[in-house]
Amino acid sequence: MSKPQPAARPTPSFWLPFVVIGLVGLLLGATITYLALRPRLQQSRDPVAAPVVAQDPSTHLPSPDLTEGQLPAEADHTRGNFYYDHQNWSEAIRYYNSAIKQGIDNADIHTDLGNAYRFSGRPNDALTEYTRAQQLNPNHEFSLFNLGGLYLEDLRQPDKAVEIWNEYLTRFPAGRNVEAARDFIARAKSGPAGLTSPSATTSAKNSATEDLILRQIKAGQIDKSAAPAR
Repeated sequence: MSKPQPAARPTPSFWLPFVVIGLVGLLLGATITYLALRPRLQQSRDPVAAPVVAQDPSTHLPSPDLTEGQLPAEADHTRGNFYYDHQNWSEAIRYYNSAIKQGIDNADIHTDLGNAYRFSGRPNDALTEYTRAQQLNPNHEFSLFNLGGLYLEDLRQPDKAVEIWNEYLTRFPAGRNVEAARDFIARAKSGPAGLTSPSATTSAKNSATEDLILRQIKAGQIDKSAAPAR
């Protein structure tokens, strides 16, 4: 009896089409998966752009070394000036009052404090500070000039404002705001229609003298050493 023959084994060429089909299937599947996940993968790699947010003056903070080496009163005065220059009136008022209580009591700081009160809608407090500045230094022209603006635009006393500005022109004929004082006198005499400054650039709500003071502050931010006195 003859022995049974072993079954014939498939040759390598027999498996080749199946291998090729399998590889093609794997590659096609991987490609489809990548294309499907690509947006998520790209999003995870790309940084998200932060939205542009308008800067509020109240968000400005002084650098830690701004008052380095200064005495407490001087440091508070410096902080007051910083917040004043950034038009953060509430903080300027706080630090100016603190500096005054600690002994810095001059016409400049009272004028700045008066301006901050005025921009905060506290005209009576501003009047007190401008008056105090004049008492401390009758030759302080800017407290007198700003007093005229306060009477005209906040206290609604145009006759008193004209009186103050005429006094300013008499006492300071070569003052830095002579032309502005003459212009404001003319505006006061022309009635409410003349009180809006045609050159106002800060805000449509700013009065003529407010705009002038704010432009002086802005000039001080650009070059503190060349800034006009307040």
